[in-house]
Amino acid sequence: MKILIRLVAVDIDGTLTFKDRKLDLAAVEAIRKAESAGLPVVLATGNVLTFAEAAATMLGTSGPLIAEDGGIVFDQAIKQEHVLGGRVEADRGLAALERAFGSLKQTRSSAVRLTGLTLERTIPVEDASKVFQHEGLSLVAVDSGFAIHIRSPEVNKGNALRKVSSISRVPLVEIAAIGDGPNDIEMLRVAGISFAVANSADEVKRACTHVTTSPYGKGAAEAIESILSVRR
Repeated sequence: MKILIRLVAVDIDGTLTFKDRKLDLAAVEAIRKAESAGLPVVLATGNVLTFAEAAATMLGTSGPLIAEDGGIVFDQAIKQEHVLGGRVEADRGLAALERAFGSLKQTRSSAVRLTGLTLERTIPVEDASKVFQHEGLSLVAVDSGFAIHIRSPEVNKGNALRKVSSISRVPLVEIAAIGDGPNDIEMLRVAGISFAVANSADEVKRACTHVTTSPYGKGAAEAIESILSVRR
């Protein structure tokens, strides 16, 4: 790793947390160490912006926030929100899915999302994708391990990271990304270097330049320490 990294984007669930979504304190310590060393951390979550803002406050991160799987980028420095998509097509997709499978339960946060929606994991994502294809809908269904995310293809963490690069004036090649789930793949692919924590699915590991030896938050801490060691 020869590139000087100036920003690090980190997924939350399954990357900073254990499978039960409890924070791994090893990750918290690593994030605060990065921020103290002048390496801003960008939180990148599939959750809503209010969740990301609360997490940023508690963790002490200073970088922009990526929420709703990349549908929203929030510049913490100037308190500016960038909405990178809409949910009209996702609502059409939900109607198509309910015609095919009957009533489906959305997650509690789904109603307030601006750029997509999330369903409880009661149908296979492959079946949802087949419905979208049959109906001619430009949508993707991604199982994050916590919910099924329905969104337009252009709404993803990779495009959101491009927006972060633009507003922060840090080239993508100087941004690192850390994640574990299928909804992190686009972000991991566009970053200068990328780390899959050890608990990641194989498809996520294949998208990365590095795979940590430790899972969950300890893996994220391992990745951050690797980045900081080069900066020193």
